[in-house]
Amino acid sequence: MAEKITVIEDNADVRNNIKEILEAEGYQVSIAENGEIGLEIIKRNQPHLVICDIMMPEMDGYQVLEKIRVNPTIAATPFVFLTAKTSKEDLSRGMELGADDYIMKPFTIEELISRIRIRLDKRKEVLRRSEEKLKKLTDNLGLPITKEISSPLKTINAISEMIMTEHFNMDKSEIVEFVTLVNKAGLDLKNIVSKTVNYYQIEKLVNDKEAFEALKNEQVVDTQAVLKEVLEVVAENYQRASDAVSSIEQGSIAIPKDYFSQAIKELLSNAFAYSTKGSMVKVVSGIDGDKYQVTISDEGMGMTDDQINNILAFGASSEGASEGGVGLGLYNAKKIVEVFGGSLTFNAQKGIGTVVKVTLPVYS
Repeated sequence: MAEKITVIEDNADVRNNIKEILEAEGYQVSIAENGEIGLEIIKRNQPHLVICDIMMPEMDGYQVLEKIRVNPTIAATPFVFLTAKTSKEDLSRGMELGADDYIMKPFTIEELISRIRIRLDKRKEVLRRSEEKLKKLTDNLGLPITKEISSPLKTINAISEMIMTEHFNMDKSEIVEFVTLVNKAGLDLKNIVSKTVNYYQIEKLVNDKEAFEALKNEQVVDTQAVLKEVLEVVAENYQRASDAVSSIEQGSIAIPKDYFSQAIKELLSNAFAYSTKGSMVKVVSGIDGDKYQVTISDEGMGMTDDQINNILAFGASSEGASEGGVGLGLYNAKKIVEVFGGSLTFNAQKGIGTVVKVTLPVYS
C-alpha cells in the first residue's frame, strides 16, 4: 500500500509540482492551499508524512504544527517544513514546536525525494522498535502465563479422568470432594485469564492516546465508598470479613472509578491470599497535600525484594504461597496507578507482612 503524504502550500505551482513528483515516486498525495484545509485533510486521512509551507494565509505552518502535536490521533505524524525562511530564529521555532526537518526553497527533485525517504524510513524504524518492544512484552508474559495455566489444567484433566474411570468405585462424598477441587481449579484458571485480558487492555490504553485522553477527565468522587465496597467484596470472597480493618478518608482523585477499583481489588486480593485467616488486612487512606494515599497492609508471609521484583515482572509467586499466581494482578495494579500519574510502592519483610502504598493525584 502506497504511503500517504499531505502537502500544504499556498503557491499553486509549487503545490502541484510537488504532487506530480511524489506521485511519480509511488506516493499517495493529498494537497491543500492553506493550513485550515490541510489540517482537516490530515485529521481525515492520517498521512504518513506532512510537508507544509510556513508563510500562508488563514493559518501558517507553525499553527498547523502546533495543532497536530496536541491532537493524540495525529501527534506522532512526521512533519517537514517547506520554506524560504532561513534565519536561526525561524529554524529554532519550528524545531521547538516539534518539526522533524526543513526543506529550503528552492530545492531540487533529488533533495525533496531524499528528505522524504529519510523521514519515512525513520518512521518505519520507530514503528519497528515499538512492535519489537510489544512482542518482547508479550513473550515475557507468555512463558509464566503458560506455566501457570498448566497447573489448574492438569488438576482438571487428572481428576476428571479419574472420576470417569473410577466413579463406580467411589461413594457420593468422594465424588463431591473431587468435583470441588475441579471447580476450584476452574476458578483459578478463570482468574488467570481475566488478569491476562486486563493486562492487554491496560497495554492498549497506554498506546491509544485518544482513548487515554478521553479517560483523563474522569474521576473518583467518593473514594471512601469505593474503597469500602472493594474491601468488603474481597474479604467476603476469602471468607474473612472479620479480618478486614479500615480507616478511610474521603477524597476526589484523578482516575476513572473502574480502573481505581481494579487496582485496589488486585492489591487486596494479594493481601488476603498470602496471609492466614484470623490475621488482619488493613486499609488506611487520606489526603496529603495534592496527593491521595491508600495504604494496604497485611500480616502474611511477606516477600523479599527479589520476590517482589519477580512478581512485578510476571515471575513466580511467593515461596510457600497457598495459592499460585504469576504476579500479573500486581503488575496490572502498578501499571494502572502509574498510567494515571500515581505511584505504587512495596515494603515487605519475609515472615512479617507486606505494606503497599498507592499514591494518586487529587482531582482539581
